[in-house]
Amino acid sequence: MDIKKIPSAHDFLLRVPVYEVFAYSGEQIWEVIDVLYFGGTYDSFCPKCGKESTFQVLAPEKPAIFKRNTARESLLRQHGAAPEFPQIEQNVYRVLAQCSRVKHHLQNYLFLIDYVIVTDNAQKPQLQTTIQKIGQHPSFGDLNIPKLKKYAPVISKPLLGELNRAVRLASHDVGVGAYVYLRRVFESLIEETHEVNKSELDWDENTYQRSRMAEKIVLLKHHLPSFLVDHPEMYSLLSKGIHELSEEDCLSHFETLRIGIELILDEKLERKEKERKIRDAKAALTKAVSSTKA
Repeated sequence: MDIKKIPSAHDFLLRVPVYEVFAYSGEQIWEVIDVLYFGGTYDSFCPKCGKESTFQVLAPEKPAIFKRNTARESLLRQHGAAPEFPQIEQNVYRVLAQCSRVKHHLQNYLFLIDYVIVTDNAQKPQLQTTIQKIGQHPSFGDLNIPKLKKYAPVISKPLLGELNRAVRLASHDVGVGAYVYLRRVFESLIEETHEVNKSELDWDENTYQRSRMAEKIVLLKHHLPSFLVDHPEMYSLLSKGIHELSEEDCLSHFETLRIGIELILDEKLERKEKERKIRDAKAALTKAVSSTKA
């Protein structure tokens, strides 16, 4: 099992789907402790309030053994000694947070610390310690789907529904299915741009139709959001997810791809808002000029 970077407490709570496993060792223990004993605040959608809110984590008292002494670690290393790190007991840990608006609006997260025996090729079996989020309430989908409504002005209702389904499937640990819907959304965003701009005088439709998706993105680069143009590898990752990756792999990449698609839609929203302001400014200017002539 690969050793991956442990997400920050904020990302682990809000962005990592349930059941994604993170192995850790050595000083990564401190990052895990920061998750299990996180006592800060974070912004999240509150389903009961129906709007974004700030949540305060009701952190348990951190045991003295889990309080890091970086000065002592540095001193030990200077003398050629390796620091000793504490061990977290194999157990289920709860992180509880309350809404700043209404105290009894709560969010619960459950984390499992587990010991796993891993055999790597011909090497001897090794014991690895892992952390994974094994449950949360409200669900991953309940926290993220309502936020997608803001994209309604720049995405069709059917396509918004598919984006919703992708998030909901991911919240139920269905990685490949979620990937399928994300890919459909991605392809539709490209095709929509193609249809709008293919009437350009210098457009070569035959070349476009023969091109692969990454090449199509390059051909449309003057009409696509900058994030999409700068990251054409998103599509190859989506395609690979459908054909080659496991459910676990798809889930581990899901959040990155979802955020990427949302950034594309964010740019479309910004452009639409800018166009609205220009129209309003022109109308106001025309009205002002007319009033001075009267």
